[in-house]
Amino acid sequence: MGIELITIDIDDTLVNSNKKITPRVKKALQDATEQGAKVVLATGRPLSGVKDYLVELGLDDKTDQFAITYNGSVVQTTAGEQLGGHELSLVDFKKFKAIADEFGAYFQIESLDYAITANTLINRYANGENDMVQMPLRIKAVNDMSTDEHYVKFMFIDETDIIDKLVANMPKELQENYYIVQSTPNFLEVMHKESTKGNGLAILADKLGIDLSKTMALGDQHNDLTMIQQAGLGIAMANAVDEIKENAKYITASQNEDGVGLAVEKWVLGKSVPELEN
Repeated sequence: MGIELITIDIDDTLVNSNKKITPRVKKALQDATEQGAKVVLATGRPLSGVKDYLVELGLDDKTDQFAITYNGSVVQTTAGEQLGGHELSLVDFKKFKAIADEFGAYFQIESLDYAITANTLINRYANGENDMVQMPLRIKAVNDMSTDEHYVKFMFIDETDIIDKLVANMPKELQENYYIVQSTPNFLEVMHKESTKGNGLAILADKLGIDLSKTMALGDQHNDLTMIQQAGLGIAMANAVDEIKENAKYITASQNEDGVGLAVEKWVLGKSVPELEN
C-alpha cells in the first residue's frame, strides 16, 4: 500500500462551508480506512470538538485510531489516551496575558477538558469557539490560577483589527520561543514551540512505524503548513491560503467541491479522478 497515514484539517478542509462532511468525502475516507490507512483529524480543537466527526467516520472511541488535537499539542487515540505532545505553563500564560491586556484583546486558556479566562466579558467569537468545541468556560482571576493546570493552548479571540494588531506587534522574543499562528481572521493561537501539526504527524508516524514518505496531509490555513511540509504528500485545498498552495505538492478541489474525497480517491485509493486531471 502507498499512503498509510492521512492527516486532515477540519474546518474548510474535511468539512464544507456548512460544517458538513459531504457524502463523497465520507465514502472516500471510509474506503481508505477499510483499505488499512489511518485517517487522522489534525485540528486546533480539543478531542471533544471533533467527536461528532469521528463518530460519523466510524473512528470514535477507539484505541487503534488517532487524532492530533490542539494544533499538535496533544497526540492521542480517539479513546483519549495521550501518546505525545507538549504543554505550556502559568509563567507562559502571564507573558501573553500582559500582551492581551496591552491591546485590549480577549484571551483564554484551553485545557484538556475546559477553557479558562480571566476576562469577565466574553465576546461572540469566544462564545462561538467554546460552543463549537463543546468545552465549558471557567472564569478565574490570574492570581487564582495554579501551576498544575494543563496549559495546553492559549487563544487571542477578537475582532479582526485587534488580531491584526497583535500579529503585527507580537514581540520578537515571543515569536521565536513559541509557536504562534493565526488560524482564522479572529483567532491567534499560542502553543509550545514544538507543538505543531507537523510534529504531531511525525510523532504519530513514529509510534505507528510508518515512514513519512507514506503519509499525506491536507489543509487550507497557516496552521496546516507544518504538516503539509512534513508529509510525504502535501495537498492544498483550492480554497487554501497562498502559503499552503506554494508549499503543497498538489492542489485538490475546494471544501465545497469534495476536495478531500477527490484527493483520497486519486492518491490513496488509486482511482481515476477526472476532476483532478490537468
